Amino acid sequence: MISLVLLIIPAIICWLVMSQLDSLNQPQKTLLAKVGDECAGIADNAVANMSAVVEFQKLEIQGRKINVMRRCMRDKGFSENPSWLAYATPVAHANAIKQSISEDEAIENLRREHMMIFKQSSQQPIYWIHQS
Repeated sequence: MISLVLLIIPAIICWLVMSQLDSLNQPQKTLLAKVGDECAGIADNAVANMSAVVEFQKLEIQGRKINVMRRCMRDKGFSENPSWLAYATPVAHANAIKQSISEDEAIENLRREHMMIFKQSSQQPIYWIHQS
């Protein structure tokens, strides 16, 4: 019995040390990633019990989810990045022509897609910016 304990104790110590090292190697989440994940969860919960049968109901659910996301992020000090809007306007114009939709609808579609991205990219400006 004692020999079993003597084998288990070093294994536990080794496991604790390895888990600490793993947590140190994990990149820390940015404030945007933390807040974004939290608000995305709140938005998902806001529509979790809603069901849709027809397309109009699906759009209503999607709109509610995005509205909750916007309000939550605003409450946490984030707003739409003006650099993102400058980037997205010509993209939305091209999408509007290609998809035969209005520019307003095209920019809103881009907003809904990009507001759920919480990691900086070298290809485009991030949607959310923190207001200090």
